Formats: sequence, structure tokens, C-alpha cells
Amino acid sequence: MKYDNMADLRLELNKIDSSLLSLFKDRFNLIHEASIIKKNTNEIRDYERIEEVISGIRAQSKQLGLDPNSMEYLWRFLIELSIRYEIDHFDD
Repeated sequence: MKYDNMADLRLELNKIDSSLLSLFKDRFNLIHEASIIKKNTNEIRDYERIEEVISGIRAQSKQLGLDPNSMEYLWRFLIELSIRYEIDHFDD
């Protein structure tokens, strides 16, 4: 066991959460750019791309020893959140 108390473990979790937030900021900056590049809202939901991403996430999850079903659920939520962001910011 790497941690022997909850305080140290929580500090490490907080560091990871901060890193994730920074990565989400980068991701949503790219999503915003995508909303500018796309010509119309019909291009926002690309089902083929979504399934391509999910397939890759499932494969990576298996390689990392993570539950592919849980990671697929998380990524589908993230993709839907990204789509909503694009719709809300289309034509900004």
C-alpha cells in the first residue's frame, strides 16, 4: 500500500483532479475551435467518429487494466457534454 493515511491519499487525489481540470480546459478549447470550423450544426454529432473514439477508449482501458464498460460510460458522457458545449457555442 502506497498511502497509510487518508490525508496524504486525498492530497494526491486533489493533484490528479487539478491535472484533469487543466486537461478538460484544453479539451474544451479544442471543442470550441471545432464549433468554429464546422459549417452547420448538423456536423456537430458525428456518430462514426463517436464510435471510433469509444472503440479506442475501450481498447486503451483494457490495456491499462480499467473496466472498459465504465470508461465507455464516462467517455459517452464526456462526448455528450462536448456536443452540448458545441451547440451552445456554435457561431460564437
